[in-house]
Amino acid sequence: MILAAWMAKKLGDWLKKVLPSYLQMIFNPLITVLVVSTITLVVTGPIIQGVANGIADFINWLVHSSGWVGGLVIGGFYQLLVIFGLHWGVVPLVAQQIAGSGESALNAIISVTMVSQGAAVLAVAIKSKKNDMKSLGIAAAISAFCGVTEPAIYGINLRYRKVFISGLIGSAVGGFVTGLMHGSMFGFTGSLIGFSSFFDLKHPSDLNSFYAFLISSALALVVSFVVTWVWGYSDDMAMGKKIEKKKRPGTV
Repeated sequence: MILAAWMAKKLGDWLKKVLPSYLQMIFNPLITVLVVSTITLVVTGPIIQGVANGIADFINWLVHSSGWVGGLVIGGFYQLLVIFGLHWGVVPLVAQQIAGSGESALNAIISVTMVSQGAAVLAVAIKSKKNDMKSLGIAAAISAFCGVTEPAIYGINLRYRKVFISGLIGSAVGGFVTGLMHGSMFGFTGSLIGFSSFFDLKHPSDLNSFYAFLISSALALVVSFVVTWVWGYSDDMAMGKKIEKKKRPGTV
């Protein structure tokens, strides 16, 4: 979508120069949408989707080759995929794992990254003395703890880059612990609200994954919160420009 927006801007500016003024209102947006949509659907979309699929395959290999290394790397970088929309290549992989074996170690790591971003934005909400920041931060934190990190990421964390980085640090720690303990998820729902997905219904007495969830989530929450509080945010910082949420590759 970043590339599509750039192409639309360049093409729109060029059409303003070559089209007569009385044709601008109708044909400028029409031509821009048709050309950019076609290029996105036929050329750039499949390429980006291929990159996303390649990243998903690498992540899958990383998780299975070394639990704690995979947890550390994926935990530390997964939310970066989210801001570029490349996480869509990982979602089918998680679905395939759960449908095939009934569990997903990858999803367990992803879950803790949601907790971390929620903890980072919660620290902002509590530390800030600005009423609008408090209300936005609390709402975004609740959303992240319910498994939806976009309000936190695009509303606050990315606009104060240190807050986002603080969340990545916490999620790297949480991912490391999840991988070290070989935690898995047995459902899709992640973050704190997804605690029930860490119970293995086939083996009710095996609580290893649930303990991994508790410990990794607690560590991720504490680390992200403390790093954000101490280093990541203050009311004196300037807020960056709002960043638009990226759509799934191949869509317009």
